[in-house]
Amino acid sequence: MGATHYSLPLPPKSHKASFPSPRIEPDRIRVVVPVYNDWAGLKTTLDSLMGLDPLPGLITVANDNIDNRMPEWFKTYRDRVEIVNYYGNQGPAYARNQGCGRISPHFDWFYFTDCGCEHVSSLIEHFISARDESGVSAMAICGTISGNGSGSINRYMTEMGILNPPFEENSGSDGQKVPQAIVTANALVSVRAFYQVGRFSTDFREAGGEDLDLGIRLRDIGELVWKPDAAVVHEFDEDSKDFVKRFERYGRGNRRLEQRYNLPSLRSSSKSNLIPSEIGEFQDLVKLQFKSLQRGYDQARFGEFQSLAGLKSVIGFSLKARRRLQQIQSLLLETVVSHARRPKPNTKGGEQDATPR
Repeated sequence: MGATHYSLPLPPKSHKASFPSPRIEPDRIRVVVPVYNDWAGLKTTLDSLMGLDPLPGLITVANDNIDNRMPEWFKTYRDRVEIVNYYGNQGPAYARNQGCGRISPHFDWFYFTDCGCEHVSSLIEHFISARDESGVSAMAICGTISGNGSGSINRYMTEMGILNPPFEENSGSDGQKVPQAIVTANALVSVRAFYQVGRFSTDFREAGGEDLDLGIRLRDIGELVWKPDAAVVHEFDEDSKDFVKRFERYGRGNRRLEQRYNLPSLRSSSKSNLIPSEIGEFQDLVKLQFKSLQRGYDQARFGEFQSLAGLKSVIGFSLKARRRLQQIQSLLLETVVSHARRPKPNTKGGEQDATPR
């Protein structure tokens, strides 16, 4: 069975590019990889990136760990890999922004990938051909992301196309799928476009929705291109708890996207739109996925209600405090006026002023 795909309820896009994208030259590509508590996964990714032909110009690791100490094996990559340290645990959006740094005249494209990813060796060649075929309006190019393992979760992630981007309802003129957004495990993004749309939004504090949000903004200024041959595999944990946590994050991200773009509800239905014969052996995972998406979405909504209740409480306290202050001010004013109206003593001849009080 081929990977399924989904669409976001986005408004129609403009087909006019804001500016032309540059040609892809390998030495003008900067790879950005965030790392948080996954040094083994980072080593897998770096080994894969160092096997690309041709190689990118620079690989930047954004260290999102609180502890900036690097494992000993990292020294062997120093010639082609730089590390960006900062006070960590800020989330993947913040980490990628740190890895990208300021605008540099040396790079035209950012390639975003994640720890634990392995790449087809001809990855950059596929990106070059995708950009040349699509023309100067390409702001980002996305490739496939599949599970790397024989376990049920890895096969499910592959068959359902979980980490592939959402696609437009209508295909392109050549029948090719057209992405609506990007997924940062495998996406090449124009540097100029990245900064023009405002980089990653750090309102997304966890891995879930921050890449779709960036992709939606890129979609507004040019074309997003699909290149399935630019393939990446990622070995997912064959662990139901990790599976649940992943989709709860995605559910919370869906709620943030829904609010940010005023979209119809993205709270996933408890029933998949796949027919039973397509679900096959994955029925239990489908149910678990949608339950987890719903739970994450509901968690985000509950957090909003709590924040709103807290805000109302603060506002209510402020109004009470303001009224009390006004009462005190009134009392002080009455005291001052009353004191000003009291007659002064008559010091002439030692006689008291007989004016009634």
